Amino acid sequence: MKAFFVGLCLLPITMIVAYPALAMNEPASQFVQDLRFHGYIDNYGNVKLRFAPITALPAGFKTKGYLDIEASDIVRLPRGLDVGGYFNAANTAIRQLPRMKVGGYINLTNTAITRLPPNLVVRGDLSLVNTPLTQLPRRLFVEGNLYLTNSPIESIPDDIYVGGNLYIRGTKIQSVSPDLRIEGQVLPSVNQ
Repeated sequence: MKAFFVGLCLLPITMIVAYPALAMNEPASQFVQDLRFHGYIDNYGNVKLRFAPITALPAGFKTKGYLDIEASDIVRLPRGLDVGGYFNAANTAIRQLPRMKVGGYINLTNTAITRLPPNLVVRGDLSLVNTPLTQLPRRLFVEGNLYLTNSPIESIPDDIYVGGNLYIRGTKIQSVSPDLRIEGQVLPSVNQ
């Protein structure tokens, strides 16, 4: 009887661990049903995969709320990702962002990110703190603050827009053109 009980207890864990490898090949609707069944999606459409053993999301994945994959095993994001709220991928091994829609802030703190797509629009703050990113994309549009702290970025593109403050402590940025469209302050201030 004990062996049977232990087997039943391990079944859901086995399903979760075995399931991720199929995520990229599963239809998005089946993937969402599985996530809801295992408690990763709440009633508001928020998806919280923090510390989850899931390794991939299916193509065309869409959520009405936020997507939180902090410290998860996800290393690659699908094209067509559509997030209604914020996107938190802090402390993951993600190296690139695909073209995607995000309705709130984007947190890429402590990731392996090396490239952002051109024309990226962020409807809140963008955090690139402690990343190996060496350059920002052309036509980056950030409605909130842009955090570059402790990243090896050397310059800011001239077609960037930042609706809040620009944080550059620990970067290689020596000067910031006064012609840049930065609504807030450059912190710490640099000689212009």
